[in-house]
Amino acid sequence: MLGQEEMLQKAIDTTDLADGGLLSTGQADRFIDMSLDQSVMLKDARVVRMRSAVMELDKIATSGRVSQLRSEGVAPESLSEPAFSKVTLTAVDIITPFELTMEALEDSIERGDLEETVIRVMARQTGTDLEELAVQGDTGSADTFLQGLDGWRVLSEDGHTVDFLGATLDKDGLAGMYKALPNRYKRNHGALRFYYAPEAVQDWHDTFTDRASALGDEALTSAVAPPYMGVPVASVPNIPTDLEGVGGYSGSDLTYGFLTPRENLVFGIHRDIRIDKDRDILRGVNIYTITTRIAVEFEEDDAVVLAVNVGTAS
Repeated sequence: MLGQEEMLQKAIDTTDLADGGLLSTGQADRFIDMSLDQSVMLKDARVVRMRSAVMELDKIATSGRVSQLRSEGVAPESLSEPAFSKVTLTAVDIITPFELTMEALEDSIERGDLEETVIRVMARQTGTDLEELAVQGDTGSADTFLQGLDGWRVLSEDGHTVDFLGATLDKDGLAGMYKALPNRYKRNHGALRFYYAPEAVQDWHDTFTDRASALGDEALTSAVAPPYMGVPVASVPNIPTDLEGVGGYSGSDLTYGFLTPRENLVFGIHRDIRIDKDRDILRGVNIYTITTRIAVEFEEDDAVVLAVNVGTAS
């Protein structure tokens, strides 16, 4: 299993940049793997390597029971039909521009390695930025970066919503979310995940620490939050905790969370990833850009529960 540095080393070779920055298929796949490794929700998502800026994913579903009792010599009264639909991924362009002075390159103790080191740092941060956009993206946001697309937070409003009304994450809140998820999505129970900000996960974790039991002792020493109903509670640093109340609730320093099967998260990323380099001789800098295109969706809106107005302990 390649580590982050090894994946970046194999994906990025500055000697290739002068010949054009389009990464080869293998390099692009390694760069994508590295980007996913930097995240929580992206790593869980169904990743679609997009061949064009707009791509349709076919869905086949049934509306309910399709089986009947069989009577010898008698044809079934009715025939079931599968329901066909599509999920459309529409990618937006993402660019990471940065520069490095020639003096820095000349004076660095890393010498020729500094350029690749800086590109790796920027590439890692790009992976973090992609998850931020995938989670927090909102075309109505005041943040110009987040305006690029509607991410999972906005898209989840088409699913089911549980309002915590300022309460911190505890058994009652998780129970409400679990009950709100339609039963048909609980069949593959092992694929279910709760996703929350680290502060909210800590609040849930800390509800166990006062228990005079082995579970309480484990909670005090373990960095892993206990699951609810066997469903892991994942910590996602890209979920904010400084939000105002929504839906008529008045409050501040609030957050949100999700419950959904992992494969219901869809993350599209275009294979044409570029790392380009140019030189501005008048300013004495090398200019670099990392460019790609991404899209996010839920495969089934009905399979996600959004928790809003979740408080965090002070």
